[in-house]
Amino acid sequence: MENTGYKSFAFLEKYYTDDNTSTEETKPNVTSDPDYIAPILDITTCPPVTRHYNSQQTKTVTKNNCSPGETGTEVELIAYANQFVSYDSITDANNQALAWLENNAQIYANNAGTCIADSTPPTSPFLSVSSITSNSLILSWTPATDNGTIAGYDIYKNGVLLSSTLSDVYTYSVSSLSPSTTYNFYIKAKDATGNSSNSNILTSTTLSSLLSLNAVKSVIFENKARSWSECRDASSADLQHIDNTFIGAAVSADSLLYSLNRYRGVIDTSSITIKPKSAKIKFKFAENTVGNALTFNLFGSNIQIPLNQEFQPADWNDWDNSTFINSISVPINSTAYNEINLTSSQLDLLVSGQAYNFFLISNGDKDSSIPVSNSRPLLSITAETGQIYLECQF
Repeated sequence: MENTGYKSFAFLEKYYTDDNTSTEETKPNVTSDPDYIAPILDITTCPPVTRHYNSQQTKTVTKNNCSPGETGTEVELIAYANQFVSYDSITDANNQALAWLENNAQIYANNAGTCIADSTPPTSPFLSVSSITSNSLILSWTPATDNGTIAGYDIYKNGVLLSSTLSDVYTYSVSSLSPSTTYNFYIKAKDATGNSSNSNILTSTTLSSLLSLNAVKSVIFENKARSWSECRDASSADLQHIDNTFIGAAVSADSLLYSLNRYRGVIDTSSITIKPKSAKIKFKFAENTVGNALTFNLFGSNIQIPLNQEFQPADWNDWDNSTFINSISVPINSTAYNEINLTSSQLDLLVSGQAYNFFLISNGDKDSSIPVSNSRPLLSITAETGQIYLECQF
């Protein structure tokens, strides 16, 4: 395009007249100087100028200067088309618009937006459980989200508030639970304005708890007589064994001497404070070479021997024939553990005092069957082996 401007000169440069080279001296170009050069029309042709304008751009932000308990509205700021110009490109013009939006959108939203009371509850967390024991477990949940701020979580057990956590804590260890007991749990997520939402209700059952108590006092009473009735019905024992020995009945080869052994044990139950759900006497033989199955019976006792009282030979006959508890058949030559379950009435005895007394008696002794051979396996009753004990499940 044609240039319609004028060229003006601020300084004049001196030249030598003989060779027209510069003297490297200058002077101001002023109208009072005879050498003054007036502005002249610039007739140089210039290329046309291209201008680029932005397209419309927008940015939406939320008003963020509301008071606690309020939520700001969303506000849109617009950079209208042709508001920014660039001599380089449309992209440059659009970038100018975007930069302006970035610098001004939040200020505009805080001035133009409104604040409203927050009534939106958080999202519901999802509750799960792990590491379940007889008296504890660990709860875990997914984080809740909210249009404002999560304030924390409340943990409920069986509908009662158990504890609370901060907003960035998503696990809780629950302790002091009872064995074999079912509990219900849920989590409540709370936001800063008091809105809340509950998780799923989680039902979890603790594991059973086993308590094993060795017999603190053990004795095998032995009685011998030339007749079975004298042997079985004697008022006291001939011998007391406090180490491994036989249990059951035997007869000599000439049927002239009968032998009978009964086991009596005492267990310290002072550590049992609540009635067990179930309990059993467990025992096994150190040696069993008897070639036939044997039945052994668990009985209560007429007289409770205290923990600090020693056995006497007369204690051999304290077993109460009316207090039969349970029995078990022991396979041929078996040395595996045997279990005899206690009855409900016997479970009550476990929490009634500090000593639980019981007898193990062979079936021949129980039903007065005259032995025809030696049916007496070797029973271990030492405290170190713990092969006769009470196992309680809570």
